[in-house]
Amino acid sequence: MSIDLDQLRNDFTNTPLDEADREEALHLLLRERRDGDADLLRHLLAEETAAHQEGWGVRETLVLAALLLAECGREDDVWALWEAKNASFDTMAGLDGFLLFPAGIAGTTAHVITNEQHPERGELMTYMSEYLEYDKLTDEDIREHVAGLRSHFEN
Repeated sequence: MSIDLDQLRNDFTNTPLDEADREEALHLLLRERRDGDADLLRHLLAEETAAHQEGWGVRETLVLAALLLAECGREDDVWALWEAKNASFDTMAGLDGFLLFPAGIAGTTAHVITNEQHPERGELMTYMSEYLEYDKLTDEDIREHVAGLRSHFEN
């Protein structure tokens, strides 16, 4: 299937996408992402997450979907990114933790702290705290990692 990105943007919930279709769509979005693509990216990341719960390894499509969603910069996307990271043992090890800070360290951390009722809040807070402490990351470090990952996919 050759993906019509404009059609997909308008009707992604009713468009069945297999692994190859998702890969094509994600590569198109890498080059042509718009501000309004966050819902589509959340959908694609959810599809990739579900596929990874059933298999081994970490496909680049999961990493690309997480990258593109993180680049949207919305703090509430931390939950979808955390779910992707937790899809399997392999995704926990293979999906970079710096992607869990889509709105920067302060913005994302504040969002997680205020979501007291979220069932994953405690685990995510612990992971974020340990990750930041271990790597001593700053927002600039995160931006550099994101740019490096984007460069990997663009080349």
